[in-house]
Amino acid sequence: AVLEQENHEVRILDAMADYEKIEHLQINIFMVGTPLSKIKKELEEFKPDVVGIHCAYTVYEKDSLSVARLVKETLPKSLVVLGGAHASASAEMLLQENKEIDLVVRGEAEYTFREIVEKYINKEIITEIDGTIVRKNGSICVNNERNFIFNLDELPMPARHLLRMDKYLNHPQNDIGTYRKPVTDMITSRGCPQRCTFCSIFTVWKRIWRPRSAKLVVDEMEHLVKKYGIKQIRIQDDNFGIHKQRVLDICDEIAKRKLSIKIDTPNGIGIWTLDEEMLNRMAKAGFNKLTFGIETGSQKTLEKHIKKPIAFDQAKKIIKICNKLGIWTMSTFIIGFPEETIDDINMTREFAKH
Repeated sequence: AVLEQENHEVRILDAMADYEKIEHLQINIFMVGTPLSKIKKELEEFKPDVVGIHCAYTVYEKDSLSVARLVKETLPKSLVVLGGAHASASAEMLLQENKEIDLVVRGEAEYTFREIVEKYINKEIITEIDGTIVRKNGSICVNNERNFIFNLDELPMPARHLLRMDKYLNHPQNDIGTYRKPVTDMITSRGCPQRCTFCSIFTVWKRIWRPRSAKLVVDEMEHLVKKYGIKQIRIQDDNFGIHKQRVLDICDEIAKRKLSIKIDTPNGIGIWTLDEEMLNRMAKAGFNKLTFGIETGSQKTLEKHIKKPIAFDQAKKIIKICNKLGIWTMSTFIIGFPEETIDDINMTREFAKH
């Protein structure tokens, strides 16, 4: 969307949308999504100057690298840029071991990638751009970090028109765990200030929380309802509830516009951020399911290994309020922290049961 604002011609080759295409590579190994032969044809047709490849998770690293190799084989002069959470966390290693990658973008990519594209097509130096790690004079060069975009309202709405939205909205598993369809996802803020020991999101967002305004959040919701007929939205924020007034403002804006929408939080919402006033307003606005990352039922594990601001009695109270308001609840738990005993694990099991 940011590139389109600058009148660049952009396509997204959304390989995961071809979920029904399954290629049997070898015994017990399958590739799901757009086959490499089709990706090659798309590259030959579009002939992009710059190809950005998303590498979000360690488990997908090989796939991202196979696409990068294909790009270089097909279009040797194209610039190949890797981004995403795994690329951000392992940038130097990826560059050292894979010559087909020209640059890696660390963290927030909108303005970094825009600068890469504009400098590359204008034949300017691209090895000194903030927010990148590059290969320079035979060695790996880590450039300055790019400042975060603190006013997220200056960003355009996501370019969903470049995605095959019909494929997602009709995916046979798209509405698992929700109650209405079609369903889609939104992010209304970035980052989280908590210091939970097991969480890796700080590798991309540090420990800073930045919100979009309530008005623009609901503008996007309204757009999804009107353009795509969306009936349920999954909010994927890392800490949606951190700012009480903003949550209330979003709820009020939904009510003011009379949006018929249901909302849930599968990525979790900090149970310590909630109170009865918020939950009442959220229920009226359409929030029908909340996920809580409680993680453990052992006070020792909580204090020693998780360092999350959970109070078990308060958690029970919030869940009881949700039950009263008709909000479905789900909680996530982790077992196997260092030094955890069977007793600690049983405490978690018992807490989850109750």
